[in-house]
Amino acid sequence: MSLATRHRRAAGLAVLLLALCAFDATAAAQDYEPGSTDWQGLSRFVALTQAQGADLRITDTLAWDEVEADDVIVVVYPEETLSPESFASFVIDGGRLLLADDFGGGAALMERLSLRRIAPGVGALPHQRFVDGQADWPRHSARGRHPLLEGVNEVVSNVPAVLLNEGGPVLSFDEGGGLVYDMTLGEGRAIVLSDPSVMINGMVPIADNERLLANTIEYLCEPADDGCRVWLVHGAFTQIGRYDAPSSQGLTGDDLVSRVDAFNERVREVLDELAKTELLYFLGLLLALGSAAYLATVLPWQRSRRLSEFVQRERSELAPPQTEFDWNLARFSRGTRGVNYALPVAILKEVFEEIFLDALGLWPSTSKHRPPIDELARRFEQQFCARQAPAERDRRRQAVQDLLSHLATAPTRHRVFLENDANYSARDLARLHRHAHEILGWMGKEADYERRTRQHRRPRFERPAGDVSR
Repeated sequence: MSLATRHRRAAGLAVLLLALCAFDATAAAQDYEPGSTDWQGLSRFVALTQAQGADLRITDTLAWDEVEADDVIVVVYPEETLSPESFASFVIDGGRLLLADDFGGGAALMERLSLRRIAPGVGALPHQRFVDGQADWPRHSARGRHPLLEGVNEVVSNVPAVLLNEGGPVLSFDEGGGLVYDMTLGEGRAIVLSDPSVMINGMVPIADNERLLANTIEYLCEPADDGCRVWLVHGAFTQIGRYDAPSSQGLTGDDLVSRVDAFNERVREVLDELAKTELLYFLGLLLALGSAAYLATVLPWQRSRRLSEFVQRERSELAPPQTEFDWNLARFSRGTRGVNYALPVAILKEVFEEIFLDALGLWPSTSKHRPPIDELARRFEQQFCARQAPAERDRRRQAVQDLLSHLATAPTRHRVFLENDANYSARDLARLHRHAHEILGWMGKEADYERRTRQHRRPRFERPAGDVSR
């Protein structure tokens, strides 16, 4: 960049700074109006998104049953605390998310993405470069290579929060912490921006903010084959329902059992091989340690870049990022809470629903395309309780409705280790099993149920009945 260009940019930043400082630096949630052309509105971001060819849906109500896994969701300064379950499930299934929030309700979702948000006090940002020396206006230089930084040299923020993670940010502060992170979860990705004011009309023309936003939309929409649908919500938006992850439809019960059995057998094989590989493991470890000691001796040692005391103190309390395995291990071994029986409940749900719905002629089907629970209970009553007394018919219909309602809240087996926080005790499992067995008995399907559930708990070396070989 030439000296003249730098001077022109500095002058432009100064003019914009004077104009913006006439207003309150921290915009309230209602200021992020997508249709507003005022300096604190989002009309420029809306136009930018539409110019990228996106199908933009601006809404005050996010209906999860309308959201698909290849959509993009943009959340700007959520006023209410965001519950991470549906958002995390959406990203895990391949969805893409832009969360722009400094001091709003996005902290819990950020934590689910292994990010910690902190709010430095006045003049305490871990940064050294500001517009005209104004401590509320940090200037962030683009370093490294990332799709978000294509054509970006500098981004200016206004009273941002600081994001912390053991990994590196896309845009950082000079002395540690990040303004922008690109996080992955499952099959999807989430861009987290710790200053939503970067997106407002008054800030878009500053420095390379506009290019950063255009790159972000392009990056999030890139995997979409048939266009890109973008949901934009802000402030005190509401959510309806929850994100319903695709189920394992198309697989028969025997297919599912075979897959579980094959997985379990593979785990046993790995455990059997551990003893054989222990020696190689420790030899490799000793070799690595010896190499490290040698390199530390022959190569010059240089102290790493010093972090600010503020970030250093916060990072000392920051746990390293968790893998999905680590996160679920922590959830499923909760000390005094005892064992979580969510996986057996998920298997019970899967087996019962398939047998029950197949008997009603509704299998295979997804939860979105099935009749409501009360309608399923009514069909059960008509088909399997016609000879019962009215009082007994009512009791059985209600029992079916209650069980289906409980199972509807339970995770499916392929989701139980991802984002679901349901916890089930041994008593919960026994109660649900008893009710399921009773209902399938009324339908004459208890033998199918017992056969299916026995396949899940067959001992490793148990021989099938009638097998007298060897």
